[in-house]
This record gives sequence, structure tokens and C-alpha cells, in this order.
Amino acid sequence: MSTAQSQVQTPPARRVKPTSIVYWMRVLLAVVAGFANQFLHINQANFGDFALFVGIGLGIVIYAFSILIIQRVLKFGEAELKGKNRYITLGGGSFIILWIVVSVFLFTLLG
Repeated sequence: MSTAQSQVQTPPARRVKPTSIVYWMRVLLAVVAGFANQFLHINQANFGDFALFVGIGLGIVIYAFSILIIQRVLKFGEAELKGKNRYITLGGGSFIILWIVVSVFLFTLLG
């Protein structure tokens, strides 16, 4: 038996990219923020004219929480995320859009 036949090729281990982890974490937290808006009853009847500001504030707090998770828990920096301040901007647009969609959907459904 030759040496080429005796060596078994193992496929390289798949590793999830840090950018994917940050993106999908923000998507998950956007859904959580949407549910939080509904189940904390942040609406016009409970908060009056301040309902919009309370809802936006809740979204900002959850987004800030995601920044802390990225920096302190996951310890992702410029090198892992391939850019300056990417721990703030990566997945931000998806967070905002999905958070609004989930909030409106739940408000319409459970109203």
C-alpha cells in the first residue's frame, strides 16, 4: 500500500465567521425587541403621546445591549469584523427593519 492511499483526507472544519455571528445575533434581538414592544404594552393607550419615544428607547437599549455583548462577551474587534466601528454598524439596518416589522405585525395581530 502506498503512502498516498494510507493517508485519509479530512475535510476542513467549518467555522462560523464573526460577522455572521454579529448579524444573526442582531436579527434575533430585533425579534426580541418587537415582542418586547407588544408584551410590555407600549402603545398609545398606555403611554399616550410618549408611546413612540418609549418604543424607540426600548429598541435603542436592546441595540446598545448587543454592542456590549459583541465587545465584552464575544470580544470581537476591528480585526475580526474587518473594519472600524463594525461592531456598531454591522446588522443595524436589518435590526431596525425587522424590529419595526415584528412590532407592527404583533400590534396588528394581537392589537
